[in-house]
Amino acid sequence: MFMGHLVRGPNDIVVYGRAIARAYEEGRDDADAEDIAQRPWLTRWPHFIRVHNVEFVDGTLADGVSLAELMDELGPYAFASTAENADRGEGNIDPRMSIRQAAAVKLTEAGTSWLDEELELAFARQGTLSGGGLAT
Repeated sequence: MFMGHLVRGPNDIVVYGRAIARAYEEGRDDADAEDIAQRPWLTRWPHFIRVHNVEFVDGTLADGVSLAELMDELGPYAFASTAENADRGEGNIDPRMSIRQAAAVKLTEAGTSWLDEELELAFARQGTLSGGGLAT
């Protein structure tokens, strides 16, 4: 999975890292009462996504990768849903509309490859921070 942050001026999502997500396990990956007491927002979003093999760009958000550039480069073939619609000739083919409608979107193989390549360039320029200190 890729990790990004919503930004303004211009409106975009800046991707600053990637990781491999672990399969959800009921109980282990749910907030308990102690978690919720420390972070009340967990009442609304009580499920954790646990990850491993984490890599972050060692810089600021300005050093990350623009998702807008990915959408400009690949158009409807950035995301799986819009690519399927484009191939069928019906439905939404605008990746910007697609991403507005979901908390997460599935990239196409081309989108994943493009984003991996751009992240590798960002890592080469800025360095990499690993998630070695993250709790599992």
